Amino acid sequence: MASENPAAALKDFIVGLRHVGHIVEDLQASIADFRRIYGLTDEDITVLPPFGQEAPARFGLLNVGGVEFELIEPISDDMKATLNAVTSGAGGINHVAYVVNDIDAAMAVLAKQGIRPGHVTPDGVVDTGRTRIAYLNPADTSSLLIELVEVYG
Repeated sequence: MASENPAAALKDFIVGLRHVGHIVEDLQASIADFRRIYGLTDEDITVLPPFGQEAPARFGLLNVGGVEFELIEPISDDMKATLNAVTSGAGGINHVAYVVNDIDAAMAVLAKQGIRPGHVTPDGVVDTGRTRIAYLNPADTSSLLIELVEVYG
């Protein structure tokens, strides 16, 4: 159904975030990382098709705080070529940011799990004057750059 309002924009139709897609080399390892990072349980994870079934790609659908991550493991050479052909140039998903209510406590929990700060905040939490932020080291998070933000003031 077309909009009658010529000033309508895409934002007028968006209801919410559906998922964040992330291509991974090893779905089982990435799911293990997500379990460790976020404390996910079996109820938070769906794998399609299930491990053991042949498919050109396997998808892990993970519920993280009400946001779905779609982890995509290309298996066949054709699927790898297809996914590699769809480039975002220098763009693409740069990071996923979460608002947290206690960044120091969150970083302490992550440190116990071997997840280090990294990227532009390798020394830990940075105070920007309105927020306190920390990025997590992508080497510890299945190559996904994650930002934590505590808003104050």
